[in-house]
Amino acid sequence: MVDSYQVVLSIVAVAVMICVPIACVICYDLMAGGWGGRLKHLRDRFGKARERRRDLHLLRSQRGVPIEEVAANLRRLRAVVATDAHRSAAHQIGNRLAYDRVLIQACEMLNVEHDLGRESSGLERDIERFRLEAELERAGVVISQRRFGQAA
Repeated sequence: MVDSYQVVLSIVAVAVMICVPIACVICYDLMAGGWGGRLKHLRDRFGKARERRRDLHLLRSQRGVPIEEVAANLRRLRAVVATDAHRSAAHQIGNRLAYDRVLIQACEMLNVEHDLGRESSGLERDIERFRLEAELERAGVVISQRRFGQAA
């Protein structure tokens, strides 16, 4: 009959005889820098895969209006505000308020700081609109058809 203690002891001895030299070679390679490039490549690859999975998860769990629709609304309302000079004052104010609301929505979606929520009017509000349009363009939202450097 075989003693279970001797079986366990022989399994441990074989594991030590196999694992210790392999561990020594791995430690030597790590200290000598033999795996530095490979580990960095693997770390980058796994990081990109993790980021891709996170982005896919965020796209699948997206709630609310897509940013493309908000950008289309901004372009449409910007054209309406630019051409409503012949309308009544109430109509012009309504168009500007609608444009401001969509502008605020886009800023909140892209985490852009804005001051349109506070009470302001006139030139100060126009300057804030212009600044936010520039910030949103910088963030990648196409609001105007003209690009930097193109003629007006």
